[in-house]
Amino acid sequence: MTRSLLVPLLALSLLPLPGCVTIPRFRDLEARVTVLEKEKEALQAEQQRNIARMERMHQDMQEATEALRKGGANLGADVDAIKADVSRLKGADEEVAYKVGHLGEEIDRIKKAMDEKLGIALVQLPKGLPEDADSLFKAGREAAGKGDNLTARGVLRKFLDTFPDEPRAGEAQFVVGETYFKEGKYGQAIREYQRVHDRYREQKGAPVPKSLLRLAEALLKQNDCKKAQGVLKYLTEYDRKAPEATRARDMLNDLKRKCK
Repeated sequence: MTRSLLVPLLALSLLPLPGCVTIPRFRDLEARVTVLEKEKEALQAEQQRNIARMERMHQDMQEATEALRKGGANLGADVDAIKADVSRLKGADEEVAYKVGHLGEEIDRIKKAMDEKLGIALVQLPKGLPEDADSLFKAGREAAGKGDNLTARGVLRKFLDTFPDEPRAGEAQFVVGETYFKEGKYGQAIREYQRVHDRYREQKGAPVPKSLLRLAEALLKQNDCKKAQGVLKYLTEYDRKAPEATRARDMLNDLKRKCK
């Protein structure tokens, strides 16, 4: 790379990166989500068992009531006992339902924090989705196209972790950045676009110019005009023939009047 590109590239590498997250801390959070999800599943199973018991008791009560009607008052005590059991189970079912809802909210909060602050998407892959490169890439793109950004990030990160040298890895990384950009999370979008450059600039066909242009646009969304200008200048020299370089030159001319 020529000396003229070194300074802009150095400036690009100084863009803010996510806070340092240790592997043990990540594993603790991931383990916490796993434990909470198991507790939620156990509570839901208990809730189903209680519902089944209530249904059986309701049937027993109906049968006892009919027998009482036909045979006299000697079955009254049994009916009262069944009614008491049903009332107790209703209370237990309401408590279980509350715990399930509370655990679900806690799991969602942890997942959201990990996605927004750490750039880690803890999501279940779509049921039955094969984990080969083609299936993961296609599913991630489709989820992004539908606006299901969390699922898109989870699937595409799985693709990137499993197939880091796949020819479409740069494009997958770019789409991850796009999901954040569309949500207005420009800081995380910047980090994802920069990874396209840092990791895949030597990969043939990687969308580096496209990512650099979007990176500059995200910086402008954050009102960081000077850094945006630096990225755009670098882009015009990185690939002079790319359509994005032409767009970058136009943006630079416009920013000369706007940036103070």
